[in-house]
Amino acid sequence: MMRSRYSFKFSSFRNPAIGLAVLMLTVFATCSLPALEGRTNWVVKAFEKNVNAVVSIQGDKVDESGSDSRNFGDSGKLSNGLGTGVILDERGYIVTNHHVVQGIRKIQVTTYDKSRFIATQVAWDTETDLAIIKITPKEPLQTITLGFSDDIMPGEFCMAIGNPYGYAFKATNGLISGLGEEVVVNDNLLYKNAIQTSAPINPGNSGGPLINVDGEMIGINAAIRQPAECIAFAIPVDQVVDVAARLIGEMTERSGFHGIKVYQTDSNSDIAKRAGVPKEKTRRSVVVVESVAANSPAAEAGLKPGDVITGVGKFSVENKLDFHRAMIDRKVGDDLGFAVLREQETLDFPLALTAPKEDSVVRSTRRAPLTPSPSKAGVAPKTANSRAAEDTVWETLGLKYSPMPKDEYQRTFAQYLNDYPNGGVVVKAVKEGSALAEKGIAQGDVIVGIHDWVATSTNDLRFVAKVWTTLSTPNGLVRVRLFRDGIPYYADVPIKK
Repeated sequence: MMRSRYSFKFSSFRNPAIGLAVLMLTVFATCSLPALEGRTNWVVKAFEKNVNAVVSIQGDKVDESGSDSRNFGDSGKLSNGLGTGVILDERGYIVTNHHVVQGIRKIQVTTYDKSRFIATQVAWDTETDLAIIKITPKEPLQTITLGFSDDIMPGEFCMAIGNPYGYAFKATNGLISGLGEEVVVNDNLLYKNAIQTSAPINPGNSGGPLINVDGEMIGINAAIRQPAECIAFAIPVDQVVDVAARLIGEMTERSGFHGIKVYQTDSNSDIAKRAGVPKEKTRRSVVVVESVAANSPAAEAGLKPGDVITGVGKFSVENKLDFHRAMIDRKVGDDLGFAVLREQETLDFPLALTAPKEDSVVRSTRRAPLTPSPSKAGVAPKTANSRAAEDTVWETLGLKYSPMPKDEYQRTFAQYLNDYPNGGVVVKAVKEGSALAEKGIAQGDVIVGIHDWVATSTNDLRFVAKVWTTLSTPNGLVRVRLFRDGIPYYADVPIKK
């Protein structure tokens, strides 16, 4: 596995002032390939097949570079964010790179037919640089045709659809140059097992599809090496599907509980054959029940580990993403039919969703807006050794968390260490109805200070919880300082006694 340590830049566009200068370095002719099948070649066919499942993404974002990198809010330095997205679900769920939408104040989405929407970021994964955004269309949208990562071949043709430098819905083509690349983009981001391509990828292509000659998406375009030409990298589609399925699954778990955990495997696997997956089956993956929770709706309906799920409601299920997509918009009490293959038989299992377990815990990846904050985090609290105080962290603050390792904190927030040198805790869950939840603090936030104290450890949080009800401030509010997506914010939380 090769590991690249060159200078890389995201293929999303942030600064139009330097756009033309960078564009002059790019000689498209040296990367393009001749038509192979006359005028209506495979590129034309693949473009027509998928372009309606691609969107343009725009919006103003805070510029985190240069001397203005710590200026946030209305005084922050803005640039025009530009990228691409891929429609995964007909109801408006779109996958893109997290760096495309990170920091955008209003995410503007345009489809190929020039319909315009304002999107909401509903979930993201910073480690893989993927995010899910949501628009609300009046009619069902076309979804991208998904391929697989395991049979991509170096040397095969591929194409990209995106919005390079703001030229919307443009196609470029090239070759698969290599596989299994480790690409170090910066101190906080490493693309693992990336696809290298010679297809011309430029700022604005980030988040768009890399497509094979069969018209299947095999990756999400993410980064380019500068100043080289025709060296670009994409996140493999199998990883995209896996992350998107997990993110959507975490979101839908809040609405209704079925009790099933699933995994994806090859349609030619032994377990698929035992279940009765047809030999002539053209699809290459199946979804298998991994476990069924005791006393769950799935257990009561009769589903068992090893069952191959072929459909949920009106949805055909061919991968984990299909399974979790089928749960979107479902709620407690909804009836669902599960189509299953088991021991060469086709079976149907109806079940009704129930209330999620631990439904008092907010596990959503949705995050309400907070206020940008450049202020310092405060000082360390006194030691609190009381064992009883441990329970009050949840009971009083409504917070579950884990301390962030010091080296990870310093690496992630290096540019803010002068103001926030002590560390922080990662929010794992927030109790529904708590003051923190009502103010928008959510899973994934990194809390660095509460009131006049730092929040770096279990000891710190126990102390804050112990004294919470005795606090007195002029306005009855306590300031919670945190990082979200690498940017410092604060929320003024009312003291509930």
